[in-house]
Amino acid sequence: MTTFNRTAVATALAVACAIPLPAAAQGKDIKVGMLLPFSQVFAVYGEAVKEGFDLAVEEADGQAAGRKIVVLKEDNKEDPKVTLQLVRRYTKDDKVDFMVGPIASHVVAAIRDEVDRSKTFLLVANAGNNDVTGKNCSPYIVRTSFSNWQVNHSMGQYAAENLGKSALTVASNYDSGREQAGAFREGFMQKGGKAPLEEWPALGTADFTPLVTNIRAKQGEIDMVWGFLAGSAAPRFITQVTQAGVRGPKLKMVVPVYGADELFFPAMGDAAVGVMVSGHYMASLDTPRNRAFQARFQKKYGKVAHVMHVQGYDTAKLMLATIEALKGDLSDKAKVRKTLTTLQVDSPRGYFRIDPRTGNVVQNIYIGEVIKRADGTLGHKILKTYEQVADKGEGCVL
Repeated sequence: MTTFNRTAVATALAVACAIPLPAAAQGKDIKVGMLLPFSQVFAVYGEAVKEGFDLAVEEADGQAAGRKIVVLKEDNKEDPKVTLQLVRRYTKDDKVDFMVGPIASHVVAAIRDEVDRSKTFLLVANAGNNDVTGKNCSPYIVRTSFSNWQVNHSMGQYAAENLGKSALTVASNYDSGREQAGAFREGFMQKGGKAPLEEWPALGTADFTPLVTNIRAKQGEIDMVWGFLAGSAAPRFITQVTQAGVRGPKLKMVVPVYGADELFFPAMGDAAVGVMVSGHYMASLDTPRNRAFQARFQKKYGKVAHVMHVQGYDTAKLMLATIEALKGDLSDKAKVRKTLTTLQVDSPRGYFRIDPRTGNVVQNIYIGEVIKRADGTLGHKILKTYEQVADKGEGCVL
């Protein structure tokens, strides 16, 4: 972002705070409906997004442009039917201004049409479903996290150029797993890699013994195993492969960052060391903005923030900045959309913006490796940065 643009945004926000609000907006709460899981397999993700979101709202003293932020929290259980019911309740009964979530790709796909009909803005704080900012995009859907293509395509390219030309992909057999594996495959083959072998364990699989046996049989044929397993299956898979002794210099383990970061390091221990990761945030980012964020987060929660926390935090930051820029007046939906896709956010992950063409975030993608530091803690060594990666947004017409 140029100095002029940063100054212009800062000035706009300052002016917004100084000018009296329209009578219709004064005193009226901003309602935000959470579409997040707080139980079952995805609960760790839902809690993390909510913690990050809450910190950003707290930093803003619980308000934006003089309007109090009220957060409505319900457990969507990451179930499509439950989430659809929540969307209808939030938009018809509670008349929320924004909704935040969900976690899973198949869930955001299930609520897309209802969100679009309601003309209520959905800020997608995790679900990477490619189509909701692609062929099924909507002017009322903005994603602050990532697309499944965005995070994994870059790693596919890096892997083919640096790790080898043959791979096995292992992904949970549901929408997100299939999209993420497909993105890695696309990037990998674009840079000269051979078509990867594939394994598709069922969502919720806990015992990976048959997969480990298969990997052992393929030693010498493959250079790496790329994997995306949802929830706690990710550390379980990596740990089981490591304990079986099939990893090593000639067989790299490669995962999206949310499979091997501070969320799961305690469960993985030294099994995480050497795992290659790709993602839009790593706690090891050595920037003043990230250091300040981590200090505040750790003071509040007593733990290191990981990528899910940052997604929740940045979702709130974008929402709050939009409200401020509009002086609290959200009545004109076109202006809200334009503002959401115009602002540039100074984030712990680095500057990001929303692509007006698709509604998907444009951001850096980092390639890293899990290391054990001198003090015994685990972290990431960043090896490469792909600057300001935009999603393809195939088929999006707004």
